[in-house]
Amino acid sequence: MPEQPSLTTRQLMAGVHLDRRYRNAVIDELYEHEERYSAPSYDVDAAAVLAEALTARRTALRWAVPMALLWIAGFLLAGWLYALYAAGFTALAGAAALRRARHPVVRVTAGILWVLGGVVLGASFAAAAVTPWPDGWSGVTAAVAGPALMAAVAEAHRAAVEKRLRFIGSSTYRRSEQPRRFGMISALIEAERTSSMAVDPAPLLGAGTLLAHSAQATEVLGHTAVFEVSDVLARVRSRVGAVPGLTARVDECFLLPEEGAPRRWSLPHPRPDELPASTRWLRITSGDPGSRLTTVFVQIRLDGPVLFVQQATCALPPVRREFRAANRARFPLGRTLAAPAALPAELATWAVRRARRLPSSPPGSRPPSGPHLSIRELASEPTLPPLTAAEAERISWTVRLLVLDAVREVLRDQGLSAPGLNEQRTESHNAQNSGIHIGNITPGTIAAGFDARASDITRHTSPGPTTNPDDDSWEDDLG
Repeated sequence: MPEQPSLTTRQLMAGVHLDRRYRNAVIDELYEHEERYSAPSYDVDAAAVLAEALTARRTALRWAVPMALLWIAGFLLAGWLYALYAAGFTALAGAAALRRARHPVVRVTAGILWVLGGVVLGASFAAAAVTPWPDGWSGVTAAVAGPALMAAVAEAHRAAVEKRLRFIGSSTYRRSEQPRRFGMISALIEAERTSSMAVDPAPLLGAGTLLAHSAQATEVLGHTAVFEVSDVLARVRSRVGAVPGLTARVDECFLLPEEGAPRRWSLPHPRPDELPASTRWLRITSGDPGSRLTTVFVQIRLDGPVLFVQQATCALPPVRREFRAANRARFPLGRTLAAPAALPAELATWAVRRARRLPSSPPGSRPPSGPHLSIRELASEPTLPPLTAAEAERISWTVRLLVLDAVREVLRDQGLSAPGLNEQRTESHNAQNSGIHIGNITPGTIAAGFDARASDITRHTSPGPTTNPDDDSWEDDLG
């Protein structure tokens, strides 16, 4: 029996049926641009989501053809009336596209479009009922039966989508037959999902919101040739695995820049020992059943006598509310009302995309490119819940303590020392909502602003100003 998709994968598979823009983004990123590496997917089978997106597009096109034929017949038999119908249904389609917006102005605009579309359609139906048609029954049929047939096609499309949504949520789900080209792209996506190498033009794309970043550099005293980063990473793996609260998956990854990346179709890819040390990261992923994921990236490097420890913590928000619980998902009523205009638009969009691909070059001839977006991030809620952010901070601090303890232990076992680690010389900050919170700079000073400078205060030895008016020794310490 084929392996069943995870809960998060099923939610995204439902999303490609519920949101046309999301479906087109998935197809464009993973299928139309085969030269792009796929973004790391931590809790999603991207190939399964792509397969369902292609199925959703075929379903929409299957019902778009009869809808377009009805429009053509209507314009030929009752042109001016169908122009009014088109205006009303287009307004409803615009309202349906804007209904998920969070900005108040956009939501008000969607409401206005709903009212406008309803008024125009009502006036159109009234005009069809009172207008004497010179060509007899053909005009009456087009004016009355045309909208009824459009409603039937829209309802049939809705029923087909809801049936597919129930199938996605069932335990008997099977992937639909796909074109031969999909098999080649799916194999690449699967290979990249299990590979330790990732082309990462945007820092940590796919891991979610960057919540915290810390960096620490210190001098190692002793014969540093005996120090191996692999020993530290192995010790960190062991320590992380011993903490039940992390429920972590630990692996190594190599985040390569887009420039100089190997072609996606060229195999085999470089081995890990052939990649620069600056691209090597330890990736610690901790998740929960609510499709919320925290990923901590740790990098340890030794450049001469300087030991550098860097950590970045990212958190993925939950999947969008309307995508959740695929087996209970329903096709929105607003989209059914807007289907007479939306389905022909699907056909036009597909034709334009097809025309663009006609002069396409053979696979592997385009220069390699990193991912432009993550299909998991694109399906996430726009904000991170406060409890999820607090949990991510707990995981981040836990991992940081484990990493520093592992580094100290390895240094001690190899007869080395790093006084800076014991003195906790750290520089850390949290970056969120376009702000920066300085967590700790000890010891040291900070300066902000153009051409600002900060002086070192650790050399001052006097206690500072005193109540004795004749004691001005502290002024000498300030230079």
